Amino acid sequence: MRTAPFSPADPGLADLADLGPRSLVALGIRVTPVLASGWVVTVLLALAAGAGRIIAPLTVQRAIDRGLAPAAVTHALEVGAAALVVAGLSSWALNRRVQRRTERALASLRREGLARAHEMSATTADQVRSADLVARLTSDVDTITTFTQNGGVQMITNLAQLLLATAVMAAFCWQLTVPVVALALVLLLSMTRLQRVVARRFAVVRADVSTMQGVVAEAVIGAPVIRVTGTADRMRAQLDEAVDRTRSSQLRTLVPLHGNTALGEVAISTMTVLVILLGVGWTTHQQWGPAPDLSAGQLVAMVFLVTFFVRPLQFLVQSLGEAQNALVGWRRALELVTTPSAVVSGAHAVDLAGGPVGVELDAVSASYAGGPPVVHDLTVRIAPGQHVAVVGESGSGKSTFAKLLTRRIQPLGGEIRLGGRPLGSIADAALERRVVIVPQDPFLFDTTLGQNIAVGLPDVVEADVRRVLGDLGLADWLAELPDGLATRVGVRGDRLSVGERQLVALARTALVDPDLVILDEATSAVDPATDVRVQAALARLTEGRTTVSIAHRMATAERADVVLVFEAGRIVQVGHHGDLVVAQGPYADLFAAWR
Repeated sequence: MRTAPFSPADPGLADLADLGPRSLVALGIRVTPVLASGWVVTVLLALAAGAGRIIAPLTVQRAIDRGLAPAAVTHALEVGAAALVVAGLSSWALNRRVQRRTERALASLRREGLARAHEMSATTADQVRSADLVARLTSDVDTITTFTQNGGVQMITNLAQLLLATAVMAAFCWQLTVPVVALALVLLLSMTRLQRVVARRFAVVRADVSTMQGVVAEAVIGAPVIRVTGTADRMRAQLDEAVDRTRSSQLRTLVPLHGNTALGEVAISTMTVLVILLGVGWTTHQQWGPAPDLSAGQLVAMVFLVTFFVRPLQFLVQSLGEAQNALVGWRRALELVTTPSAVVSGAHAVDLAGGPVGVELDAVSASYAGGPPVVHDLTVRIAPGQHVAVVGESGSGKSTFAKLLTRRIQPLGGEIRLGGRPLGSIADAALERRVVIVPQDPFLFDTTLGQNIAVGLPDVVEADVRRVLGDLGLADWLAELPDGLATRVGVRGDRLSVGERQLVALARTALVDPDLVILDEATSAVDPATDVRVQAALARLTEGRTTVSIAHRMATAERADVVLVFEAGRIVQVGHHGDLVVAQGPYADLFAAWR
């Protein structure tokens, strides 16, 4: 069950910046449990792959200690070849297994992230740039795929190889193993400190990349406006600034990464030289203190084992950058997925009865993103089936009133009721089905006219769409279109006029068959050629339904049953057009100015 934290304080996107790598991985596994499913098989495959590699130096040691006898060499070759086959098959199976599970987990992460982007509260959505949300679902998740494909699976195998090599080295000669492990611990501790620096800088990189993508998207989508207004130079300057900032943050990240690589190379080389010098010294009795019992074959095997020991460390050093980049990308994706949902559902959610719905506001105040109140003490009653026009100067609170009725913003105080039920307790499914807002600039998808009208209603057939268009008096308009319902509308509907896009929005609304229709400046930008059709369709759409019209044109107020006059965030007049226009007050002034 998901319920909305319907409160004035909106937490925004989840903040996981303080989570360490272990806590982040634990959270990721809880969000996408497929990552941990069958982990026993994964560990066994990693051990088999690592053990297959470790057996090779053991066969060499056995052959040398037996004087390189033909039978011993042949046996060593046979065992070594079999071990390599086992290692290769295990590594292939491990890669296939881990990559499949990772891609399933990332696909789930993308689906959950997109769902949460739709479910987050409107206040949070207004605070986050759309380009940032897109980056969290695409490029940030892609960093994990890149890391997994370029070495994430090898890290598992190498870890198993490192542990097995350590155990075998200790069995051969613990005196040589101790300094090797000590140097490895020093390297790991130094890397841990560098990881914190790298993680912080990669977080800046991902944020800068997100900003750059937003600038690029605006430059591409707004290309027609940029050409018409002659602002190409200014847009290029913004893009150059975003690119330079991203490049600088990436270069700053390379400094600790290069330092880490140099440190790793020095430590790894020191381990190898240390084993060779001490081992040769001990086997030739040129040592300090008692000599360990180390045969020539074991010394050669130790050199090989050190190689198998340092190779995972070398890989870890070299892959630190990609690992941290992937970790930051994972954190950003998880921040979106774990953002509190504003969906109201479950046992405590209520439904709305069918038919025109009444609206009641009692002492309602509201603000945006923790700012000062923009509407104050709104108290009004709208009867079921009533057509209410909301008028006022720009910034008076009209659009905020519409957003309150659709839960786009949360009230600071007071109560809103629809159909006698508290707005905060109405299930999202009921609210979406019974309350519809028609915006001034409706969003259309780059698909056909029919699909745009039927969006969100997958069971609707073409006959239903045609019936709705006929009910709204738009059958003749449909007949004029080149391909009828199959007409492509273009990106954001740019192949249609402003008025035609509004006709699509009205048909979309009528198909849903809501009980409360909110028209947010729905006809203020309609072209004159389509205005007659829009007005006729509006009249048919609002018949028998409760309607709230946020009006710029006073003609809408003239046709309304009741007019609400807003001024400085308050309702200062309520009444019929005929009564208000003859009374002294803000409405009469607005009407006179309009005429």
